[in-house]
Amino acid sequence: MEFEVGREYWNPTVETMKREEIRELQTKKMRMIVSHAYSNSRFYRDLWKEAGVTPEDVKTLDDLVQKAPLFRKDDVRDRMTEDDPFGGLLSVPMSHLIACFASTGTTGTPTFYAYTRDQAENMTIAETRIAWMVKLRPGMRYVIPGGSWHWHSVALYSAWRRISPRFYVAGMVAPITIQQTFDAIMKFKPHHVFAVLDVAFGLNEEARKRGIEPSELFSDLLYARTGHGEPMTQVLFDFFKKEWGIKDAFDGGGIGEGMMVCCDCYAHSGQHVWEDLWHIDLVDPDTDESVAFETGERGEYVVTNLHSMSIPYVRCASEDYSEIYPETCECGRTHMRMRITSRTGWILDIQGKRITPYDVRLAMEEHPETREAAFTIDKYAKKMDVLKIRASYNKKITKDPEELKERVQNTIKERLGVDAEITWVDYSQLPVMMHKILRITDLTKA
Repeated sequence: MEFEVGREYWNPTVETMKREEIRELQTKKMRMIVSHAYSNSRFYRDLWKEAGVTPEDVKTLDDLVQKAPLFRKDDVRDRMTEDDPFGGLLSVPMSHLIACFASTGTTGTPTFYAYTRDQAENMTIAETRIAWMVKLRPGMRYVIPGGSWHWHSVALYSAWRRISPRFYVAGMVAPITIQQTFDAIMKFKPHHVFAVLDVAFGLNEEARKRGIEPSELFSDLLYARTGHGEPMTQVLFDFFKKEWGIKDAFDGGGIGEGMMVCCDCYAHSGQHVWEDLWHIDLVDPDTDESVAFETGERGEYVVTNLHSMSIPYVRCASEDYSEIYPETCECGRTHMRMRITSRTGWILDIQGKRITPYDVRLAMEEHPETREAAFTIDKYAKKMDVLKIRASYNKKITKDPEELKERVQNTIKERLGVDAEITWVDYSQLPVMMHKILRITDLTKA
Protein backbone atom coordinates (compact mmCIF):
# COMPACT_ATOMS: atom_id res chain seq x y z
CA MET A 1 0.00 0.00 0.00
CA GLU A 2 1.28 3.46 -0.90
CA PHE A 3 0.78 6.63 1.11
CA GLU A 4 1.16 10.12 -0.27
CA VAL A 5 4.16 11.71 1.44
CA GLY A 6 3.01 15.22 0.59
CA ARG A 7 4.67 18.19 2.24
CA GLU A 8 8.11 17.77 3.83
CA TYR A 9 7.52 19.76 7.05
CA TRP A 10 4.98 19.47 9.85
CA ASN A 11 5.57 23.13 10.79
CA PRO A 12 7.44 24.83 7.92
CA THR A 13 7.52 28.20 9.67
CA VAL A 14 9.47 26.86 12.64
CA GLU A 15 11.50 24.16 10.90
CA THR A 16 12.90 26.55 8.30
CA MET A 17 13.40 29.65 10.48
CA LYS A 18 16.33 31.88 9.61
CA ARG A 19 19.37 31.27 11.78
CA GLU A 20 19.27 34.77 13.25
CA GLU A 21 15.61 34.27 14.20
CA ILE A 22 16.46 30.99 15.92
CA ARG A 23 19.22 32.71 17.91
CA GLU A 24 16.91 35.55 18.94
CA LEU A 25 14.24 33.10 20.12
CA GLN A 26 16.82 31.00 21.97
CA THR A 27 18.22 34.06 23.72
CA LYS A 28 14.77 35.15 24.91
CA LYS A 29 13.89 31.69 26.21
CA MET A 30 17.34 31.17 27.73
CA ARG A 31 17.08 34.32 29.86
CA MET A 32 13.68 33.21 31.11
CA ILE A 33 14.77 29.68 32.01
CA VAL A 34 18.00 30.87 33.68
CA SER A 35 16.09 33.30 35.87
CA HIS A 36 13.50 30.66 36.75
CA ALA A 37 16.11 28.02 37.59
CA TYR A 38 18.19 30.34 39.77
CA SER A 39 15.14 31.61 41.64
CA ASN A 40 13.49 28.25 42.25
CA SER A 41 16.17 25.57 42.29
CA ARG A 42 18.49 25.01 45.22
CA PHE A 43 20.77 23.02 42.90
CA TYR A 44 21.36 25.97 40.57
CA ARG A 45 21.74 28.54 43.31
CA ASP A 46 24.48 26.45 44.93
CA LEU A 47 26.15 25.60 41.60
CA TRP A 48 26.15 29.15 40.27
CA LYS A 49 27.16 30.76 43.54
CA GLU A 50 30.13 28.42 43.74
CA ALA A 51 31.08 29.53 40.21
CA GLY A 52 30.56 33.21 41.09
CA VAL A 53 27.86 33.67 38.44
CA THR A 54 24.38 35.19 38.61
CA PRO A 55 21.59 35.42 36.02
CA GLU A 56 22.55 39.06 35.46
CA ASP A 57 25.87 37.82 34.07
CA VAL A 58 24.18 35.70 31.40
CA LYS A 59 22.50 37.92 28.83
CA THR A 60 23.55 36.25 25.58
CA LEU A 61 24.04 32.73 24.30
CA ASP A 62 27.78 33.35 24.28
CA ASP A 63 27.52 34.32 27.96
CA LEU A 64 25.70 31.05 28.63
CA VAL A 65 28.50 29.00 27.07
CA GLN A 66 31.40 31.01 28.49
CA LYS A 67 30.13 31.83 31.99
CA ALA A 68 27.42 29.43 33.14
CA PRO A 69 28.84 26.31 34.86
CA LEU A 70 27.94 22.95 33.38
CA PHE A 71 27.00 19.88 35.40
CA ARG A 72 26.74 16.13 34.90
CA LYS A 73 24.52 13.34 36.20
CA ASP A 74 26.80 12.58 39.13
CA ASP A 75 26.42 16.15 40.37
CA VAL A 76 22.69 15.49 40.67
CA ARG A 77 23.17 12.01 42.13
CA ASP A 78 25.43 13.44 44.84
CA ARG A 79 22.57 15.68 45.99
CA MET A 80 19.77 13.11 45.85
CA THR A 81 18.20 12.20 49.20
CA GLU A 82 15.15 10.29 50.37
CA ASP A 83 13.41 13.61 50.89
CA ASP A 84 14.55 15.02 47.54
CA PRO A 85 14.93 12.44 44.76
CA PHE A 86 15.42 15.29 42.26
CA GLY A 87 18.66 16.44 43.87
CA GLY A 88 17.49 20.04 44.22
CA LEU A 89 16.53 20.42 40.54
CA LEU A 90 12.74 20.48 40.96
CA SER A 91 11.66 24.10 40.43
CA VAL A 92 7.86 23.95 40.72
CA PRO A 93 5.55 22.61 43.43
CA MET A 94 4.91 18.87 43.19
CA SER A 95 1.23 19.66 42.66
CA HIS A 96 2.13 21.15 39.25
CA LEU A 97 3.50 17.84 37.97
CA ILE A 98 1.44 15.43 35.89
CA ALA A 99 4.05 12.64 35.66
CA CYS A 100 7.44 11.55 37.04
CA PHE A 101 9.89 9.08 35.51
CA ALA A 102 13.15 7.36 36.35
CA SER A 103 16.09 7.01 33.98
CA THR A 104 17.17 3.55 32.82
CA GLY A 105 20.29 3.68 35.00
CA THR A 106 22.61 2.79 32.11
CA THR A 107 25.46 4.88 33.54
CA GLY A 108 24.73 4.55 37.26
CA THR A 109 22.03 5.22 39.86
CA PRO A 110 18.76 6.19 38.11
CA THR A 111 17.85 9.88 38.20
CA PHE A 112 14.34 11.33 38.01
CA TYR A 113 12.49 13.49 35.51
CA ALA A 114 9.10 15.17 35.60
CA TYR A 115 6.50 16.74 33.32
CA THR A 116 4.20 19.67 33.79
CA ARG A 117 1.26 19.85 31.39
CA ASP A 118 2.94 22.56 29.29
CA GLN A 119 6.18 20.60 29.11
CA ALA A 120 4.37 17.45 28.01
CA GLU A 121 2.77 19.43 25.20
CA ASN A 122 6.12 20.89 24.11
CA MET A 123 7.63 17.40 24.00
CA THR A 124 4.66 16.20 21.95
CA ILE A 125 5.20 19.09 19.53
CA ALA A 126 8.87 18.11 19.17
CA GLU A 127 7.98 14.48 18.57
CA THR A 128 5.22 15.35 16.09
CA ARG A 129 7.71 17.23 13.92
CA ILE A 130 10.01 14.21 14.06
CA ALA A 131 7.21 11.75 13.31
CA TRP A 132 6.29 13.70 10.18
CA MET A 133 9.98 13.99 9.23
CA VAL A 134 10.38 10.18 9.36
CA LYS A 135 7.40 9.82 7.01
CA LEU A 136 4.58 8.86 9.37
CA ARG A 137 1.37 9.85 7.58
CA PRO A 138 -2.38 9.80 8.30
CA GLY A 139 -3.89 6.36 7.86
CA MET A 140 -0.68 4.43 8.52
CA ARG A 141 -0.69 1.54 10.96
CA TYR A 142 2.29 1.55 13.31
CA VAL A 143 3.78 -0.17 16.33
CA ILE A 144 5.29 1.95 19.11
CA PRO A 145 6.14 1.58 22.80
CA GLY A 146 3.20 2.37 25.01
CA GLY A 147 2.35 3.56 28.47
CA SER A 148 4.30 5.94 30.66
CA TRP A 149 7.24 3.70 31.57
CA HIS A 150 9.66 6.20 30.02
CA TRP A 151 9.52 9.99 29.66
CA HIS A 152 10.05 9.64 25.91
CA SER A 153 7.29 7.09 25.34
CA VAL A 154 4.64 9.52 26.65
CA ALA A 155 5.54 12.17 24.06
CA LEU A 156 6.06 9.59 21.33
CA TYR A 157 2.65 8.01 21.87
CA SER A 158 0.88 11.38 21.91
CA ALA A 159 2.68 12.65 18.82
CA TRP A 160 2.17 9.61 16.61
CA ARG A 161 -1.48 9.37 17.61
CA ARG A 162 -1.85 13.04 16.67
CA ILE A 163 -0.91 12.18 13.08
CA SER A 164 -2.53 8.76 12.70
CA PRO A 165 -4.85 6.96 15.16
CA ARG A 166 -4.19 3.51 13.66
CA PHE A 167 -1.66 2.36 16.21
CA TYR A 168 -0.80 -0.78 18.10
CA VAL A 169 0.95 -0.50 21.44
CA ALA A 170 3.49 -3.28 21.89
CA GLY A 171 4.47 -3.22 25.54
CA MET A 172 7.78 -1.47 26.11
CA VAL A 173 9.29 -2.48 22.74
CA ALA A 174 12.34 -3.63 24.66
CA PRO A 175 14.55 -6.75 24.42
CA ILE A 176 12.62 -8.40 27.26
CA THR A 177 9.38 -8.18 25.25
CA ILE A 178 10.75 -9.14 21.82
CA GLN A 179 8.37 -12.08 21.41
CA GLN A 180 5.29 -9.97 22.15
CA THR A 181 6.49 -7.22 19.82
CA PHE A 182 7.17 -9.80 17.11
CA ASP A 183 3.67 -11.24 17.45
CA ALA A 184 2.16 -7.74 17.31
CA ILE A 185 4.00 -6.96 14.09
CA MET A 186 3.04 -10.31 12.51
CA LYS A 187 -0.66 -9.78 13.27
CA PHE A 188 -0.94 -6.01 12.83
CA LYS A 189 1.23 -5.62 9.68
CA PRO A 190 2.33 -2.05 10.40
CA HIS A 191 3.45 0.48 7.81
CA HIS A 192 5.79 2.15 10.32
CA VAL A 193 7.55 0.98 13.45
CA PHE A 194 9.53 2.53 16.27
CA ALA A 195 12.18 0.13 17.56
CA VAL A 196 15.41 1.10 19.27
CA LEU A 197 18.45 -0.44 17.62
CA ASP A 198 18.85 -3.39 19.98
CA VAL A 199 15.16 -4.21 19.65
CA ALA A 200 15.45 -4.10 15.85
CA PHE A 201 18.28 -6.62 16.04
CA GLY A 202 16.27 -8.70 18.49
CA LEU A 203 13.38 -8.87 16.03
CA ASN A 204 15.76 -10.18 13.37
CA GLU A 205 17.01 -12.82 15.80
CA GLU A 206 13.46 -13.84 16.72
CA ALA A 207 12.60 -14.14 13.02
CA ARG A 208 15.54 -16.48 12.52
CA LYS A 209 14.46 -18.62 15.48
CA ARG A 210 10.99 -18.97 13.99
CA GLY A 211 12.28 -19.65 10.50
CA ILE A 212 10.78 -16.45 9.09
CA GLU A 213 12.53 -14.00 6.81
CA PRO A 214 12.55 -10.41 8.20
CA SER A 215 11.07 -9.22 4.89
CA GLU A 216 8.10 -11.54 5.53
CA LEU A 217 7.68 -10.17 9.06
CA PHE A 218 7.71 -6.62 7.71
CA SER A 219 5.74 -7.33 4.54
CA ASP A 220 3.74 -4.08 4.75
CA LEU A 221 6.42 -1.98 6.44
CA LEU A 222 7.51 1.18 4.63
CA TYR A 223 9.61 3.02 7.21
CA ALA A 224 11.29 2.44 10.57
CA ARG A 225 12.65 4.74 13.24
CA THR A 226 15.46 3.17 15.19
CA GLY A 227 18.72 4.21 16.90
CA HIS A 228 18.03 5.68 20.35
CA GLY A 229 20.92 4.47 22.43
CA GLU A 230 23.52 3.95 19.74
CA PRO A 231 24.25 5.76 16.48
CA MET A 232 23.31 4.28 13.13
CA THR A 233 25.95 3.83 10.46
CA GLN A 234 25.60 3.73 6.68
CA VAL A 235 26.10 -0.03 6.84
CA LEU A 236 23.09 -0.31 9.14
CA PHE A 237 20.91 2.00 7.02
CA ASP A 238 21.62 -0.22 4.01
CA PHE A 239 21.19 -3.37 6.10
CA PHE A 240 17.72 -2.51 7.34
CA LYS A 241 16.50 -1.34 3.96
CA LYS A 242 17.66 -4.59 2.38
CA GLU A 243 16.74 -7.05 5.16
CA TRP A 244 13.38 -5.51 5.99
CA GLY A 245 12.55 -4.46 2.43
CA ILE A 246 11.64 -0.92 3.49
CA LYS A 247 12.01 2.45 1.80
CA ASP A 248 14.05 4.05 4.56
CA ALA A 249 15.16 3.85 8.19
CA PHE A 250 15.79 6.82 10.45
CA ASP A 251 18.23 7.37 13.29
CA GLY A 252 16.75 8.81 16.48
CA GLY A 253 18.45 9.84 19.69
CA GLY A 254 18.30 12.07 22.72
CA ILE A 255 19.15 12.35 26.38
CA GLY A 256 17.18 12.01 29.61
CA GLU A 257 19.05 14.78 31.43
CA GLY A 258 17.93 17.71 29.31
CA MET A 259 14.91 15.73 28.10
CA MET A 260 16.01 16.30 24.51
CA VAL A 261 15.05 14.29 21.44
CA CYS A 262 16.53 14.41 17.95
CA CYS A 263 16.35 12.46 14.71
CA ASP A 264 17.75 12.51 11.21
CA CYS A 265 15.80 13.13 8.00
CA TYR A 266 15.97 11.47 4.60
CA ALA A 267 19.38 13.08 3.98
CA HIS A 268 20.92 11.03 6.84
CA SER A 269 23.46 13.77 7.51
CA GLY A 270 22.99 14.07 11.26
CA GLN A 271 20.13 14.27 13.75
CA HIS A 272 18.10 17.47 13.77
CA VAL A 273 17.74 19.23 17.13
CA TRP A 274 14.80 21.62 17.44
CA GLU A 275 16.63 24.74 18.52
CA ASP A 276 13.49 26.60 19.50
CA LEU A 277 13.24 24.05 22.34
CA TRP A 278 16.89 23.26 23.12
CA HIS A 279 20.29 24.93 22.95
CA ILE A 280 23.41 22.84 22.31
CA ASP A 281 27.07 23.65 22.87
CA LEU A 282 30.23 21.54 22.79
CA VAL A 283 33.00 21.05 25.35
CA ASP A 284 36.15 19.01 25.71
CA PRO A 285 35.10 16.32 28.23
CA ASP A 286 38.57 16.22 29.77
CA THR A 287 38.82 19.97 30.44
CA ASP A 288 35.22 21.24 30.13
CA GLU A 289 36.61 23.96 27.85
CA SER A 290 34.31 25.13 25.08
CA VAL A 291 34.80 23.66 21.60
CA ALA A 292 34.12 25.78 18.50
CA PHE A 293 30.57 25.34 17.22
CA GLU A 294 31.61 24.61 13.64
CA THR A 295 30.90 21.92 11.06
CA GLY A 296 32.49 18.59 11.91
CA GLU A 297 33.79 19.66 15.32
CA ARG A 298 33.57 16.93 17.92
CA GLY A 299 33.13 17.14 21.67
CA GLU A 300 30.76 16.33 24.50
CA TYR A 301 27.47 18.03 23.77
CA VAL A 302 25.85 20.14 26.48
CA VAL A 303 22.07 20.72 26.62
CA THR A 304 20.08 23.69 27.83
CA ASN A 305 16.38 22.89 27.79
CA LEU A 306 14.53 26.10 26.84
CA HIS A 307 11.04 24.98 27.83
CA SER A 308 11.29 22.77 30.93
CA MET A 309 10.03 24.66 33.96
CA SER A 310 9.58 21.63 36.22
CA ILE A 311 13.22 20.51 36.18
CA PRO A 312 15.32 23.09 34.35
CA TYR A 313 18.40 21.82 32.56
CA VAL A 314 20.87 24.66 32.11
CA ARG A 315 24.12 23.41 30.55
CA CYS A 316 23.66 19.75 31.38
CA ALA A 317 26.59 17.75 29.97
CA SER A 318 25.35 14.73 28.05
CA GLU A 319 28.34 12.41 28.56
CA ASP A 320 28.07 11.72 24.81
CA TYR A 321 30.56 12.56 22.08
CA SER A 322 28.97 14.28 19.10
CA GLU A 323 29.89 15.94 15.83
CA ILE A 324 28.12 19.20 15.05
CA TYR A 325 26.66 20.46 11.76
CA PRO A 326 25.10 23.93 12.13
CA GLU A 327 24.54 24.69 8.43
CA THR A 328 21.19 24.22 6.66
CA CYS A 329 20.44 20.61 5.78
CA GLU A 330 19.76 19.24 2.31
CA CYS A 331 16.13 18.81 3.43
CA GLY A 332 15.84 22.57 3.95
CA ARG A 333 15.58 22.49 7.74
CA THR A 334 17.70 25.19 9.33
CA HIS A 335 17.95 23.66 12.80
CA MET A 336 21.37 22.26 13.66
CA ARG A 337 22.27 18.61 13.31
CA MET A 338 24.58 16.41 15.30
CA ARG A 339 25.92 12.90 15.01
CA ILE A 340 26.42 11.10 18.33
CA THR A 341 29.34 8.68 18.22
CA SER A 342 29.93 7.29 21.72
CA ARG A 343 29.54 7.88 25.43
CA THR A 344 32.42 9.69 27.11
CA GLY A 345 32.47 7.06 29.87
CA TRP A 346 32.78 4.26 27.33
CA ILE A 347 36.44 4.83 26.59
CA LEU A 348 38.58 1.82 27.41
CA ASP A 349 42.34 1.66 27.81
CA ILE A 350 43.50 -1.41 25.90
CA GLN A 351 47.21 -1.83 25.25
CA GLY A 352 47.55 1.92 25.74
CA LYS A 353 44.95 2.75 23.07
CA ARG A 354 41.60 4.52 23.57
CA ILE A 355 38.90 2.13 22.36
CA THR A 356 35.12 2.61 22.40
CA PRO A 357 32.23 0.20 21.71
CA TYR A 358 31.54 2.23 18.57
CA ASP A 359 35.01 1.31 17.28
CA VAL A 360 34.27 -2.36 17.92
CA ARG A 361 30.90 -2.10 16.23
CA LEU A 362 32.41 -0.72 13.03
CA ALA A 363 34.81 -3.66 12.94
CA MET A 364 32.06 -6.22 13.49
CA GLU A 365 29.84 -4.65 10.82
CA GLU A 366 32.41 -5.57 8.20
CA HIS A 367 31.32 -9.20 8.46
CA PRO A 368 27.79 -10.23 7.38
CA GLU A 369 27.59 -12.79 10.19
CA THR A 370 28.11 -10.11 12.87
CA ARG A 371 26.65 -7.12 11.05
CA GLU A 372 24.07 -6.62 13.79
CA ALA A 373 26.94 -6.12 16.24
CA ALA A 374 25.23 -7.72 19.24
CA PHE A 375 28.00 -7.70 21.82
CA THR A 376 29.23 -6.56 25.21
CA ILE A 377 32.80 -5.78 26.24
CA ASP A 378 34.01 -7.24 29.53
CA LYS A 379 35.97 -4.59 31.40
CA TYR A 380 38.12 -6.63 33.78
CA ALA A 381 40.67 -3.94 34.70
CA LYS A 382 41.24 -0.21 34.35
CA LYS A 383 44.01 -0.94 31.86
CA MET A 384 43.66 -4.09 29.77
CA ASP A 385 45.98 -6.09 27.55
CA VAL A 386 43.24 -7.84 25.59
CA LEU A 387 39.84 -6.68 24.34
CA LYS A 388 37.45 -9.32 25.68
CA ILE A 389 34.11 -9.50 23.88
CA ARG A 390 30.99 -11.61 24.30
CA ALA A 391 28.98 -11.58 21.10
CA SER A 392 26.34 -13.38 19.08
CA TYR A 393 26.35 -14.08 15.35
CA ASN A 394 23.86 -14.88 12.60
CA LYS A 395 23.65 -18.66 12.83
CA LYS A 396 21.72 -18.93 9.59
CA ILE A 397 24.62 -17.74 7.44
CA THR A 398 27.56 -18.82 9.62
CA LYS A 399 29.27 -22.00 8.42
CA ASP A 400 32.19 -22.12 10.86
CA PRO A 401 31.95 -20.08 14.11
CA GLU A 402 35.62 -20.60 14.92
CA GLU A 403 36.71 -19.37 11.50
CA LEU A 404 34.39 -16.37 11.92
CA LYS A 405 35.89 -15.64 15.31
CA GLU A 406 39.37 -15.57 13.82
CA ARG A 407 38.24 -13.27 11.00
CA VAL A 408 36.57 -10.77 13.34
CA GLN A 409 39.52 -10.79 15.74
CA ASN A 410 41.87 -10.12 12.81
CA THR A 411 39.68 -7.21 11.66
CA ILE A 412 39.76 -5.71 15.15
CA LYS A 413 43.53 -6.07 15.19
CA GLU A 414 43.84 -4.38 11.80
CA ARG A 415 41.38 -1.56 12.51
CA LEU A 416 42.07 -0.85 16.17
CA GLY A 417 45.57 -2.20 16.69
CA VAL A 418 44.67 -4.32 19.73
CA ASP A 419 44.33 -8.05 20.41
CA ALA A 420 40.77 -9.32 20.84
CA GLU A 421 39.34 -12.42 22.44
CA ILE A 422 35.77 -13.23 21.38
CA THR A 423 33.41 -15.61 23.18
CA TRP A 424 30.28 -16.56 21.25
CA VAL A 425 27.02 -16.50 23.23
CA ASP A 426 23.35 -16.64 22.33
CA TYR A 427 21.69 -13.25 21.79
CA SER A 428 19.48 -13.86 24.83
CA GLN A 429 22.56 -14.20 27.05
CA LEU A 430 23.78 -10.66 26.40
CA PRO A 431 23.20 -8.27 29.32
CA VAL A 432 20.45 -5.69 28.81
CA MET A 433 19.32 -2.62 30.72
CA MET A 434 15.69 -1.91 29.84
CA HIS A 435 15.80 -1.38 26.04
CA LYS A 436 19.58 -1.41 25.55
CA ILE A 437 22.33 -4.01 25.39
CA LEU A 438 24.99 -3.07 27.94
CA ARG A 439 27.96 -2.39 25.71
CA ILE A 440 30.38 -2.56 28.63
CA THR A 441 30.06 -5.09 31.45
CA ASP A 442 32.16 -3.65 34.25
CA LEU A 443 33.61 -6.66 36.05
CA THR A 444 35.78 -4.39 38.22
CA LYS A 445 32.62 -3.48 40.17
CA ALA A 446 31.42 -7.03 40.58
